Amino acid sequence: MSGELVYILDPIHPAGADRIAAAHAVITPEQGTADPRIADTTFIVIRTTGLPPALIARMPKLKAIVKHGAGVDNIPIAFASQRGVMVCNTPGGNNSTAVAEGAVALMLAVLRRSREMDAVVRENRWDERWQTRLGDLTGARVGLIGFGRIARFTARICGAGFGAELGACDPMLPAGEIAAAGARPMDLPELLAWADVVSIHVPLAESTRNLIGATELARMRPGAVIVNTSRGGIIDEAALAQALKAGTIGGAGIDVFAAEPPPADHPLFALDNVVLAPHVAGVTEASMKHMALHCAQVVETILSGARPATLLNPETWPEP
Repeated sequence: MSGELVYILDPIHPAGADRIAAAHAVITPEQGTADPRIADTTFIVIRTTGLPPALIARMPKLKAIVKHGAGVDNIPIAFASQRGVMVCNTPGGNNSTAVAEGAVALMLAVLRRSREMDAVVRENRWDERWQTRLGDLTGARVGLIGFGRIARFTARICGAGFGAELGACDPMLPAGEIAAAGARPMDLPELLAWADVVSIHVPLAESTRNLIGATELARMRPGAVIVNTSRGGIIDEAALAQALKAGTIGGAGIDVFAAEPPPADHPLFALDNVVLAPHVAGVTEASMKHMALHCAQVVETILSGARPATLLNPETWPEP
């Protein structure tokens, strides 16, 4: 057993947890911050729990925070950097494809009105099927806000699998790169007015908070669908509920919320034209195993003296 103490803040796949525990002492989620060893923590492995600066301050020996996943909006990177603590994430691989599949699953669930159709059968309202009109993903215009790894997997599924037309908005990328990947480059207002299905794939930052509000929803086509598997807070949820209730747009598939879990009186809960999920687009068996093992690998890489490829604050890497 090494002198390292790893605090696994959130549950991860046993393959990764066991690999870490085989070489290091571990504080489990069940033991938590009440564990008297907390001050000796040298690594944190974290998923979605918020990590307050005050907790980091209780760990003077902390070397690195390893994020299980890509998004790091729950980690105070600036504070960690001030204390010389590395922050690494685990993007790509099975997680990207899992989230892309989750996005497409929500598109289909909304377009095919899966919640309503399930209720029709369970409530013995079979004859209502003759009044039902379902939507199509095949041949639809799919607009992607953000065009990173997950968005490109989503585009590939929609384009190659369903023959969808693809548009993308990403101010961080040159138009030629977007076009070369098979999507039509657009700015946000143009994309919203063009798309039948809008899928969000941007990180949560001050520049993207409430990126989609009442004004943006009003630009969308009548009957259009919006899907968010990225982060809560990017869509103004009150404005979305109002647009759905008014019929300004046709439906929504939401996997992420500004507050998780959302409150019991959340306005989206009362609407039939929205499909909700508890932030699980990327939670598949293969994805969870891959990311947990990647977390263990990052810990091993740092301890070997090699710089991890996913280091997000390179100024904390000790120069020789």
